[in-house]
Amino acid sequence: MRRILTRLTAAAVPAAALLASVSCAVSVRRDIQALVEDSTSVSILLPHGDGLDIPETDTAFSSSDTLTVTDPDGRRVFFMKGGMDSSGTILAAEPLQEIVITARAKHIAERSGRIQTAFDINIPAGMINPEWQLRLVPLAVILNDTVRLDALHVTGSGYRESQIRGYRLYRRFVSSIISDSADLIYQELLETFIARNFPVLAAMKNDSSVVDTEVVEGLYGISMQEAREHFIKKLASWRNNRKKSRLQDKYRQFVKDPYIIRGLRLDTVVSDGSGGLEYAYIQEFQTKPGLRKIEVVLRGGIYRQGIRLFDVPVRDTLTFYVSSLSTLIDDCEKYVRKVIDRKMEFNTSAYISFPAGGCTVDGSYFDNSSELAHIKAVMEEMTEQKDFIADSLIITASCSPEGSYGNNRKLALKRASAISGYLGRTGFRYVERSNAEDWDGLRSLILSDTVLTDKDGILDVWKTASLDQREARLSTHPEYRYIKERLYPMLRKVNFDFYLHRRGMVKDTIQTTEPDTVYAAGLKALKEHNYTTAARLLSSYRDINCALAFLAVEYNSSAAEILEALPKSGKRDYLLAIARSRCGDERRAVEHFLSAVRQDKSLAFRGNLDPEINRLMEKYDITIQ
Repeated sequence: MRRILTRLTAAAVPAAALLASVSCAVSVRRDIQALVEDSTSVSILLPHGDGLDIPETDTAFSSSDTLTVTDPDGRRVFFMKGGMDSSGTILAAEPLQEIVITARAKHIAERSGRIQTAFDINIPAGMINPEWQLRLVPLAVILNDTVRLDALHVTGSGYRESQIRGYRLYRRFVSSIISDSADLIYQELLETFIARNFPVLAAMKNDSSVVDTEVVEGLYGISMQEAREHFIKKLASWRNNRKKSRLQDKYRQFVKDPYIIRGLRLDTVVSDGSGGLEYAYIQEFQTKPGLRKIEVVLRGGIYRQGIRLFDVPVRDTLTFYVSSLSTLIDDCEKYVRKVIDRKMEFNTSAYISFPAGGCTVDGSYFDNSSELAHIKAVMEEMTEQKDFIADSLIITASCSPEGSYGNNRKLALKRASAISGYLGRTGFRYVERSNAEDWDGLRSLILSDTVLTDKDGILDVWKTASLDQREARLSTHPEYRYIKERLYPMLRKVNFDFYLHRRGMVKDTIQTTEPDTVYAAGLKALKEHNYTTAARLLSSYRDINCALAFLAVEYNSSAAEILEALPKSGKRDYLLAIARSRCGDERRAVEHFLSAVRQDKSLAFRGNLDPEINRLMEKYDITIQ
């Protein structure tokens, strides 16, 4: 009867708490249903103002905004905006105050191989409730990878109190386990038994350390170990061991929803859902080759006692466009320069026609007769020079872009070889080269043409890095037929570079046909955003790629010095605008940018997407039609 009464009493105690729990659960279900009916969602968006010319500031939290809780393993867990009384009960807490972070934009610049995104997460009041926890996880899509960023938790005060109560109950259970084995023995009875049956130990009293007490036998052959086992509190020991074996089960029973510590950016405790929250999120990424944009989407759910009650609707995707200096690389091949006898150079070109895919020189084909005669006349004039000795003739053949780049490169080299064979033995040493597809020449022809109507649309294909894909895109343009019939033939030309040296003079420098492997390695590092290596490898070349690498590692003054010494071009002036802006000379930066746009209209579009140039355009109200 006593056992029955005990169970009745234990059941009667939590009746009020059980009723309150049922009422709370009904309320939570009602609130969740309201979220579903109202289609409430969390939004992600660019920060207010989106200012590009405002200095960047960091977010800081004061220590008074932080609640520190120690978990059962002795680790400290930090929660924002909460309070706790002496009994461990969570008190009312205020929502997060406004967090201000500026100088953030949808178009972000890569600097030193890293990019920084910033966005605001706005949480409506309907998703905040004292009895549940809202968990939000931003996901960043970078190329083909989805990266999970640190989560945000908005925790209700009732929810946190339930968590802490679970830990408190678990600690109470742990503290009920007896850790001192002496407490599990009838100590007084054991000591009386030892005094009567172990006279040797009794006589030694406190000096028993010289004897192994475990092997000492009593008057009746009973060992100390046997005596100790006889006086163990068997039931208490059994109960204690059983508690130890149930530690894991008790942890799961009491701590239904453990604290989440790892992968957590913020855990904010709120007392009610009277207002929404806004959190400014900043994340830095290591850039990757080919990275043009980063997409951020928000996923999450509402939890109670570790159970997911509601999935946050995914409504918004935020796209950041990456502006990288690496897109301005001059993708050229350099050859090893050697010191040999050179002094006089002469350049000319001829439009020598070949059948489609052919490489045989036919003097009667189209206008080949007059073009070949022109070249032979120049060669005779060069060899008849009295003060100069003929040295080498570099023959560079070009193809138009139709067909694959690899085939065109081989075909152009065969045509250059065929022309040198046709010219026969002269005083020159022939060097054959290939300029497979002259895209720069085609661009100049398109810009100067008076018939084409959609030049911007045509030049847009230059954004495609792969030359084969670029030609495929160009072939779909309505004006491609005109380009192929009228402009492509002008690309199929042969350049002749004559080199001679003055009699009796030595020591001049030309390029050989041997590829420069150091420069190629520097260019590869630049494309892979390994800017420190690129700057080291390219530093001695002092060309536009060297200046670009210097800008990427913030050697701005050195980059400006190199660029000033280079021939004027749209790309050169655009990079000079960035270098001068970073050095604080905004007047010259604007001048160089306007000069760049005059030379290449496409740089105006890039300037709008580049935060550094866009800042100048907005500050000085620059509008380019």
